[in-house]
Amino acid sequence: MSNLINIETKNINGGLIQTVNARDLHAFLEIGKDFSNWIKDRIRQYGFVENQDYIIVENLSSPKLASAKSRQRPMKDYYISIDMAKELSMVERNEKGKQARQYFIECERRVLQAQTLLPTAKELALMVVRAEEEKEKLLLENKSLSTENDCLKNLLKEGITPYPV
Repeated sequence: MSNLINIETKNINGGLIQTVNARDLHAFLEIGKDFSNWIKDRIRQYGFVENQDYIIVENLSSPKLASAKSRQRPMKDYYISIDMAKELSMVERNEKGKQARQYFIECERRVLQAQTLLPTAKELALMVVRAEEEKEKLLLENKSLSTENDCLKNLLKEGITPYPV
């Protein structure tokens, strides 16, 4: 699945969660309403909570090229959780909203699938124990070979030949 909307990891309420920039979602959904009014209305209408469902990051906007009056202005970016993005996509009730929601569901499925491939703490502990046992076994074999080697060296001291002449 192609990257429809960029997903970033942000710190919300002390936890790292996957988020999207609400401006990117607004643009993808092709909302006719101004972004700042749209996001504020949706937050109020659906009861989203700052520092739980989203965070606000203040940036400076880039001035428009070829405009004599353009200058940088303060701009608020809303980084919203994937759950909030899914809900906002769903309430738009259009094909783009459905497409965005399915995209977010697929992204979550992939993350969960990757997490299940990781070993559990118990599996990791067993792997460490097995590695230590294998290491001890190899050390014992090495010590045994070293002892055997020393015995052979004693047999082959100067003046002693291993074969009858």
